[in-house]
Amino acid sequence: MIIMLTRFILFALVIGLVYLNYTTPKIEDHQAFLLAELEQSYPVPEDMRESLWAEVDYSNFLVCSFMKTSVGSTMISSGFMKKVRLVDTEWVDKAKVKLQRQAERY
Repeated sequence: MIIMLTRFILFALVIGLVYLNYTTPKIEDHQAFLLAELEQSYPVPEDMRESLWAEVDYSNFLVCSFMKTSVGSTMISSGFMKKVRLVDTEWVDKAKVKLQRQAERY
């Protein structure tokens, strides 16, 4: 009886971890969310997107995921169960200013 209960609990834990891993937001989800935040002011051209994504890193930890800056490793967004949340609003403001400067150069 105890062995069956132990197996059931282990099975439930494994199923829970598999479900959480399945619902962890992927890099595309984070990029789409951050792009939507940036495009509230004006559209971001494709070539500028590439330079923007080159400066951020994606980290996936089995049940949650994060986007962070390459330099300084400041967390930008976090994701859990198909939901992405903005953590660093200052990054969005800095990225908007940087993109505006790049647009003026072109």
